Amino acid sequence: MHLRRSLAILFALITLLALPAAEALAYGKADQPLAQLEFSGNCDNPSFPLCAPPPGGVGTGGIWFWVEIDAGGSGDIRGAECIHTIGGHGPVGAVSINGDVTWVQGSAADFPPGTFAVGTDPNDSYYIVTLEQGDVFAFPVTQGHYSLHPVSGVAIEATVAP
Repeated sequence: MHLRRSLAILFALITLLALPAAEALAYGKADQPLAQLEFSGNCDNPSFPLCAPPPGGVGTGGIWFWVEIDAGGSGDIRGAECIHTIGGHGPVGAVSINGDVTWVQGSAADFPPGTFAVGTDPNDSYYIVTLEQGDVFAFPVTQGHYSLHPVSGVAIEATVAP
């Protein structure tokens, strides 16, 4: 019995390892997933222009989301946005991010005005992702982790995975 269970586990592991690494395994093949894009942005330094209160900046807080992009220019997004204050003055709260995105592949020259690039692709190739509310993020097509810490209290992290 123990040998049979061990063989079943070994077979399952071999099967998983044999899957193509270039496919996104997010929802299965029905949506023809191409990539998974993860983003985390934290802005906790109100003296940094990006963290200034709107409309000059995004305010203090953070945004975290995951996008699965599919063939044909569509995709899904899940995440959360959190608004908090430094020193206890101003609005606070959290909002769920849940919906659809559209995307195109292009170079940095193709970015629409206001695009937030989450990293620099060594081949100048990007997934240009538009959220339902109109915000645009550009993710490098080259798989990997991208990190930016321009000043203390500000962190931008992104991962592009199959």
